[in-house]
Amino acid sequence: MSSKIQSEAELVKLLASGLKRNFNTDIAVQEFAGGYGIADLVFAKNFLTNQNIIDRKPLNNYYALKSYLSLPQNKAFTLNDIVKASGGGKNIGSNVANILTFDDYISKHGKFYYKTDVPLVNPIKKLVAIEVKLRDWKQGILQARRYKSYTDECYLAILSRYEKNVDKHYLTQFGIGLILFNEENGEIWIKHKPLKKSLVSIYDEVIGLFAKELFLYESSTVQNLRSISFQV
Repeated sequence: MSSKIQSEAELVKLLASGLKRNFNTDIAVQEFAGGYGIADLVFAKNFLTNQNIIDRKPLNNYYALKSYLSLPQNKAFTLNDIVKASGGGKNIGSNVANILTFDDYISKHGKFYYKTDVPLVNPIKKLVAIEVKLRDWKQGILQARRYKSYTDECYLAILSRYEKNVDKHYLTQFGIGLILFNEENGEIWIKHKPLKKSLVSIYDEVIGLFAKELFLYESSTVQNLRSISFQV
């Protein structure tokens, strides 16, 4: 491989296939919007599709997921309770009720709703986000920081010939890893691993779970998915 890479889009495609082995997965989602900012690449670490098929529809609607986590188990609740749990007003609350009912997460009996026995267990344990730049490492780090609220590891990926320009202090300061791509031979290696994520807020926990649900949806690991998607 000796031709020079001309665009970030070209580099993204090469990394999408080349990094699957590094993260022990068979799935990469490009242009992933799971929270604040759109990551060039996101991988589900140690996740193989044929070992993680689930028989439920992912909750790829943030308000529906947030409401479901807040609603009581083994106890009746009303549409007004769903509206309050959604935090988005009556229209959004009504839409949430429809989504949760249609996807069999809740059932309606008269004026009351109940959670069903569908387990909200997500097989994805870690999401890895990558911001891809040819050489603009400063902008890449700034953008990679945006993904820390909804992923477990964040990396900047650049061409290896520009590694000498990168201030490693910035990587350490913001907890961002560094991935290098050698366009001469196609070699990819993780030069710097990010620091472990510190304690997160309840908000970040919900956003993190939402990102994992959205990843399941976008990677089509479940059959017969519906096209519904609200961004937070």
